[in-house]
This record gives sequence, structure tokens and C-alpha cells, in this order.
Amino acid sequence: MTASLRIYLLSGSPFTAEATVPQAAGLCKSFQGAPAGTWPIRNAIRAGVGLVPENRRVEGIVPTLSVRDTIAPAALPRLSRAGIVSDAHLDRIVDTFMRRLGIQAVSPRQAAGELSGGNQQKVLPARWLAMHPKVLLLDEPSRGVDITTKVAMRSLLDDLAVDGPAILLISSDVSELVENCDSVVVLRDGAVVGEPAGPEVSEDRIMGALAAG
Repeated sequence: MTASLRIYLLSGSPFTAEATVPQAAGLCKSFQGAPAGTWPIRNAIRAGVGLVPENRRVEGIVPTLSVRDTIAPAALPRLSRAGIVSDAHLDRIVDTFMRRLGIQAVSPRQAAGELSGGNQQKVLPARWLAMHPKVLLLDEPSRGVDITTKVAMRSLLDDLAVDGPAILLISSDVSELVENCDSVVVLRDGAVVGEPAGPEVSEDRIMGALAAG
């Protein structure tokens, strides 16, 4: 089985992280004062692009929605026939992705906002994976979560590299990049300052590119 391409972006400044992800996902209309295109979110979803934002509580989940209702809508377009989909089928899909990502909840009907930060972080990838995306953008997926969740996210990335979508990961955690990545695009103040790949991916190479840039 052919592994998916995994490209990781390292943000060298807060500016980079805040601007790169929305632009890549088609969420912002300008970048550094210039038009960045007007790719509607619905077009991005239709094209198979999913986004897991860093600020999951504000931009990612609706706290009052259940885990089921957070995950299920992404699966509807590929499951429905004449606009109809069985609740039982939907429940099986949700259960599959909850187990795959190790989401701990009282039940799928529990409000997503009641989950721990780590479990909320897992709900968002589950939602997009249910859509079977072609590209999945992950913005700082391990920031603000416990070590158990970090390990789970790393395991998920390994699984996705085998049979999942292409992954675009934005991270300021150099060790996370070195442990997981196939290639890295190092950014500083919005400019590319390094592109190590394969055996060249190392903390020294990444930090050296940032310092030299």
C-alpha cells in the first residue's frame, strides 16, 4: 500500500501559524494586505480538504453539540441516498471513529464541550476522517494536551501515513516534527527558509534554518 504524502510546516513566528493555515484551507480573503483568493469553505470540503484548528473550542467544536452530532455531518454526503441515511448506520460510523481515535465519552450523545481537552482534540480529526478527506490540515495538534493524547495523536499520524489522506501539519514543536515527518518546510516571518526532507530532517537542521533565515 502506498503511503500518503505528509508535509509538515514549522512556524517560526506566531504570525506564520495564524496566517498559513486559514490561507491554505481557503478561510481568509487576504494575506499581507493582498488578495489570497476566495475559495469558499464549502468548496474546500467538497474538494476533500479538512481542517483541525488550533483553537478547537472557538473554531472547531460547538460545545453544546453531542460527539455524535459533531462527527456525523461530515459522513452524510457519502452515506446518504436521496437525502436519507439510517440512524443505525450513522451510529456505527460514529462508533467506529470514536474507537479508532480512542475518544472517551459517557456516550456518543455526550456534549463535546464536556469532554477533556485531549478528547476534544480527537473529536475533530474523527469528524474529518469520517468524510474520507484527500488532505487533512492539522494546526498544532499536540499543543495544550496531555502526554497520553500526544502519544495517541502520533499513533494516528502513523496510521494515516499508510492508508489515510495527505497531511499538512503546522507545528512549532520541533521534536514533534522530527518524530513524525517525512519532509519539513521551515517558515520564518512568512518566508521559506529551509526544506529538509528524509534523513535531513533533524532538530539541528530545522533550528539552523530558522537561525540563518
